[in-house]
Amino acid sequence: MSTHHVRPAPRSAAALADQVLIHLDDPARLLTVFADLTAVRVADDLVLELRSRPVPRDKLRAAARFVAEQATRREVAKLGIVLLGISGDERDTELLQLLGGLEEFTLFAVVALLEIHPEPQRAVFELARRVDGWGRIHAVERLRACTDPEIKAWLLREGFRNGVLDEYLAYLAATTGGLYEALHADDVDETLLNGATGILLALANLRGPTADMRSYDDAVPVMHRYAELLDQAAPTLGRLCAAQALRDLCDEAGFEWPDGEPARLAACYDALLSRPRWREFLLDELTRDTPEHRGHFHTALSCASRLGLDVFAIALDRLRTGRADAFIWQWAMDEADATTVGQVVALAETVLPLADLASGPTESLGLGRRFALDMALEFVVRPLGDYPGVGLALLPVALANRVIRCRRAALGVLGAWPPEHRPPEARAWIATAAEREPDAGLRRELLAFAAE
Repeated sequence: MSTHHVRPAPRSAAALADQVLIHLDDPARLLTVFADLTAVRVADDLVLELRSRPVPRDKLRAAARFVAEQATRREVAKLGIVLLGISGDERDTELLQLLGGLEEFTLFAVVALLEIHPEPQRAVFELARRVDGWGRIHAVERLRACTDPEIKAWLLREGFRNGVLDEYLAYLAATTGGLYEALHADDVDETLLNGATGILLALANLRGPTADMRSYDDAVPVMHRYAELLDQAAPTLGRLCAAQALRDLCDEAGFEWPDGEPARLAACYDALLSRPRWREFLLDELTRDTPEHRGHFHTALSCASRLGLDVFAIALDRLRTGRADAFIWQWAMDEADATTVGQVVALAETVLPLADLASGPTESLGLGRRFALDMALEFVVRPLGDYPGVGLALLPVALANRVIRCRRAALGVLGAWPPEHRPPEARAWIATAAEREPDAGLRRELLAFAAE
């Protein structure tokens, strides 16, 4: 079975194996032999070739350790780890754990530990706890079907979390970790409930990269049990997000529901989410001005909308002191209607630095935090096509903004408005914008509009 990501080797595996064996007594030469190689391209073929030969294991292990420890190039160090996987033993665990702590090396270290350690899954577990991101994903994937109670408990509580997407490991955690059995135990602690929250929230995403709730055999009973537990637990934002996501899942037509479902589940979660304590909790989250609560404001705002809470005024108050928060500007425009959109626009005209935002067009795509105010302007302007005549002061600013998306949004607004709602100055704005526009495609669009 292939253990690494295989691509065609750039040179003969047999010739490379010859070089390895020739230099076992002078492993420093291997640093040169491996210098121009890419580990993922040669690893599997090299391993197969060496395993087919009578190789002095102790000498290969010593050479492998030398390469792994002394390499100054990452690809060379990876090949040292690969060689340790076919020659090392338990004594090399510490070195592999150390090197595997670097995300780029984790997969190679995991494969080696599985080969040489007397308790391979325990060794991988110890490494998995040290890493995050893709390193965590690679390690945890090798714990699939593990029966160790400690590892299963860790998978459910935190092992599925990573810096990429929890969706990558949620299904593995639910199945290998035994989420159904754990939630039906008498002692469901807070860390387990929080872990279940993260797992179920990830599984509810039917557009994720791996298996989701549709593949999970225990999905329906676990969703019922989770609702029971939430009804007795303290509110948190994570739990509220999960409950709302699971309620949404009940309306998913592509899900194969058992008889009587999802009606029972929908009623269950509707009843749960109608409890006054969720609204009280959210209002507290949105109105308390501490660093922790400020960090949760976006999530709380989204949850509040779905609970039917009117928090429009709270959002606008936050923008008065945090004008660069593009998320809240977008939320406010999404929530606004014909009677309230004027409030958002008036606030934008007051708190956004319009003169600075009309600094002149560039070809910038507006990526990064330094474009937060430009993005805020774009999010306010873009929906104005549905509100003819609203936001006139913002349009010439957007047409002169440095970010092309913002300029295009302003043109789209004017194009969407009936001619009678366009201000007399609009053609002059467009003509000036076209004259200064550096993007050929947008310039053509501007000129076409001006010629109408």
